Amino acid sequence: MKVDDMDKDILRLLKSDGRMSFTDIAEKVGVSRVAVMKRVRKLEEEGVIRGYTTITHHEGTVHMFLEIYTNTEDYEDLLEYLNRTGYVKHIYIMTGTNHIHASASAPEVSELKYLTNMVRKTFADKIKRIEAHGVKEVVMDKYGGVEYDNTGRKRNKGNE
Repeated sequence: MKVDDMDKDILRLLKSDGRMSFTDIAEKVGVSRVAVMKRVRKLEEEGVIRGYTTITHHEGTVHMFLEIYTNTEDYEDLLEYLNRTGYVKHIYIMTGTNHIHASASAPEVSELKYLTNMVRKTFADKIKRIEAHGVKEVVMDKYGGVEYDNTGRKRNKGNE
């Protein structure tokens, strides 16, 4: 599907507020509510819009990135394992040789250490190297987290 400038404007608005009404979008892009509704439905049908979600943040949540380098390209079971855990939020197959990147979150550091140890032990025959990096500070989070203002000071998104 070819996405035109009007579609891009609609997508930008929905990314900033997935609950924005068709009427509000129509006012901002200068077309009718029905036109916006038709375009959004077409974007959904074509798979450009894949879904809508609620993203929550819990104070005290710790985040970690796993860099996993495997001995072989046969790591489907490792990917399935990561996918089944409640901690792993994203899994990426990286360019280069047998490199998996995963992000995980949990209420306690000990839970992420446990995850790393379980991956290391369960897939010891497949993993060449695994690195776990805890997140020290979130600089920007597009989903309502931290941003810096023009003076370099932190601010909560939306507090302009």
